[in-house]
Amino acid sequence: MEQPNWPDRILLLLRQGRAVQAEQELHRVLHDDPNDAHAHALMALALLEQTRAEEALTHAQTSVGLSPEHDFAYYLLSLTHQRLQHPAEAREAIEQALSLDPTDPNYHHTLGILRFTQGQWAAALRAAEMGLAYDPEHVDCLGLRARCLARLGRSDDAASSLSQALHYDPDDAGTHADAGWVALETGKHKEALEHFRNALRLAPTSEYARSGLVEALKARYWLYRAFLRFTVWSENLNGVTRRVLFVGLYILVRFVPLLLPLYLPLVFMSWFADPLFNGLLLLNPYGRHALSPEQRRQALGFGVVLVAATAAFTVSALAHQAWLGAIGLGLLAAIFPLMVTLRPRAPKRTQRWAMAATVALVLLGLLGGGLQLVAPDSQAHTGVMGLLFIIWLLFIWTMALS
Repeated sequence: MEQPNWPDRILLLLRQGRAVQAEQELHRVLHDDPNDAHAHALMALALLEQTRAEEALTHAQTSVGLSPEHDFAYYLLSLTHQRLQHPAEAREAIEQALSLDPTDPNYHHTLGILRFTQGQWAAALRAAEMGLAYDPEHVDCLGLRARCLARLGRSDDAASSLSQALHYDPDDAGTHADAGWVALETGKHKEALEHFRNALRLAPTSEYARSGLVEALKARYWLYRAFLRFTVWSENLNGVTRRVLFVGLYILVRFVPLLLPLYLPLVFMSWFADPLFNGLLLLNPYGRHALSPEQRRQALGFGVVLVAATAAFTVSALAHQAWLGAIGLGLLAAIFPLMVTLRPRAPKRTQRWAMAATVALVLLGLLGGGLQLVAPDSQAHTGVMGLLFIIWLLFIWTMALS
């Protein structure tokens, strides 16, 4: 029989970063009472701390099913959906939690984070300030408020909000990470690097701080820094305006070819900035450890396919083997959907579609090369390479407008 104070003990273990031990204790609690809704909710939290989101989802849903009036269960359900990249489900769950308890600043913070990730800076700011209305010293809401203010161009107010948060809790890893993101997005990459290092010193497993550290390390390169500033600026535009901007740039370049040297690097960076600069970090011992396994896979995939395509083109040109050029073209075209397939946190549906496009482009390149080798005068080769180009173009524009 578990003692009545077991929830406090579990929360203490989680605050100490001992999620595995918390999970073990919760298994004992659930063995005694499999229908304890709060235990299932805390189990979801312990599993989330171990990046086991699929298992956490099961326990969060069980908690909601056992106790539909338990606001904390909906909060955990929202966090789990958020980790699994299910924004609609996450928002529905946190709104249900807020309907049951509108005074909890953690719930307002979670809603604000969801709005922030969707580019709704003003709405995210309102959520953060609503949380602060219930707890003026809530450091997570203060940090979110700072990030929103920075995106809205109010850098002085953002700095003030971060100063307040650090005053209330100077050892809060999340606040240091927020300060790092604000510094990074306003072009202060050295300051950002220091904040992210402090955040990881305080919370070595923080994914939020780790991803920020990777961005700050890449921002040491001026080209990535310039692209990051452009990205932050374009994210302040609404979806329709952003699409019009990119289509307009394409049309403008068609009529003003002199702009092509500026346009092509922008297109290249929009597709390959992450794998390219993550690949450079692989050469740095510190950067290599900062990258996630997904980021390393994407960088290695980019490098391997790019080298293979370059080798095919080089041998084709030097040895006058046109069929190798067709294979190289297929590999080069396949890099685009491959990077989407390997992109961290990309929706599963998008990844599956991109993988299908990758396979199709590689196979068409191989088929085109084979036809060029055995029947160089055949029209079939031209048709295959034309189909390859159409599939590649459809993929590029579909992704650009999505």
